[in-house]
Amino acid sequence: MNFRNMIAPIYVLVLLVHCFLLWTEQLELARITKILLMPLLLLYLSEALAPSPIKLKISTRLVAMAFLASWGGDIFLLYSGNIFFIGGMLCFMVAHFCYIILFKNIQPFKISNAFLPIMGGIVVLVIGAIILNHLAPKLGDLFLPVLVYMIVIATMFASSILISCNAGTKQFGVNYFVPGAALFVLSDSVLSLNIFAYKNVFLGVIVMLSYGFAQFLLAKGFKNYLLNKKASLEIK
Repeated sequence: MNFRNMIAPIYVLVLLVHCFLLWTEQLELARITKILLMPLLLLYLSEALAPSPIKLKISTRLVAMAFLASWGGDIFLLYSGNIFFIGGMLCFMVAHFCYIILFKNIQPFKISNAFLPIMGGIVVLVIGAIILNHLAPKLGDLFLPVLVYMIVIATMFASSILISCNAGTKQFGVNYFVPGAALFVLSDSVLSLNIFAYKNVFLGVIVMLSYGFAQFLLAKGFKNYLLNKKASLEIK
């Protein structure tokens, strides 16, 4: 069996083992499984990230940068304290900026199909505002950074919806990017509540399950899109 075909099942298995370790509070072992996740997705993407035509070089580099930044965020969030939280947040902001640019490259913004993306972004901002209002007394100096992050992830979600509004790219948006971005929003929302308010083991599992499958769906979407694009460029 081709090793490349085994990477996705291995990733899902590691993710489920990680969630089990969180649930049973085996936190030292959970540190190991967590830092394996993004490298596994980069391996999964290796075929799509291999030497590409000039037209795809920027896209492949942005994909690699997004998952490397996410890996950095995972590592920062292994530790407690505001400095590590800010470091993790900055890493994930880099990842989201990469996703936004990638989504824009796949489907540029047009007024004619802007309604659904704008509404999606507004929904995320409203949810974020409710959470932010709930957490405001506990955020202190982190209020502004969290607000900025909320705006960035809302923009990322809106950008993913844009892809599903065009017939040529709809399959990538509907099957991968929109559900992946939605799960990312869910993960980050629950994460903020769990860090600053509840500190609940079950919520920690929800955070990682939603985050893990969010990144997997995004990786699968980028892999399929890049391979499809490579094939079409080779035909030309």
